[in-house]
Amino acid sequence: MASAIWIKLLNEGISLFLLGGLGLILYRGFKRNQILLLETEDLVKRYLLFRGDKQARLKIYGEDEIVSAEILKTLSTSWKNFKKSYDQCLLSLSQNTNRTKLHLQLVTLGLVLNSARLLIEAYYFYGMTPRIFLVLSRELSNYVLVLVSFFLVRTQGEKFLSLKGNNKADREILFFPNGDTAGRKKEILYDEFDPLESMGAQNGKKDQNSGERAEG
Repeated sequence: MASAIWIKLLNEGISLFLLGGLGLILYRGFKRNQILLLETEDLVKRYLLFRGDKQARLKIYGEDEIVSAEILKTLSTSWKNFKKSYDQCLLSLSQNTNRTKLHLQLVTLGLVLNSARLLIEAYYFYGMTPRIFLVLSRELSNYVLVLVSFFLVRTQGEKFLSLKGNNKADREILFFPNGDTAGRKKEILYDEFDPLESMGAQNGKKDQNSGERAEG
């Protein structure tokens, strides 16, 4: 009698332990992802403020070629630094999401093996009786938490990880949410952040054209 009670407690304890581990993994992974998402959004907001300020100054001091060139150089450098920081945030988010999913999969495997053990045990001792269906329904209820866990982890960073491996396009969506309708503006933006050589070529072309008109 006492051994049967201990076996029952052990069976319940294993399921409870695995479900507790599942909840802990979900909590830690979800919390870490939330911190990374907030850091990513804060980075974008800070960069937009910085870029807006520099572009405003560019309009004010646009007539001064030296000041204008320095501002454009700063914009180009800041864009490269922003891309590096942004990509690092996405990499950390992706790594944490994958790590959390892996741990959830391991715990889920443990739950599956434990459920299979309980079903085999029920079949061995009681055969195909209503008891085995009772065990089955009780075990299936445990997987509701499993499904919810994977759903939450998948949807949490979906906005940032849906374009995994194409971070350039992801950044473009952040700055140009209307997509193709702003295609020309995208090209102007990239030219603006690396403008020094193109500016020199344009100035040279203007000087050449001015010389040709003067000779004419």
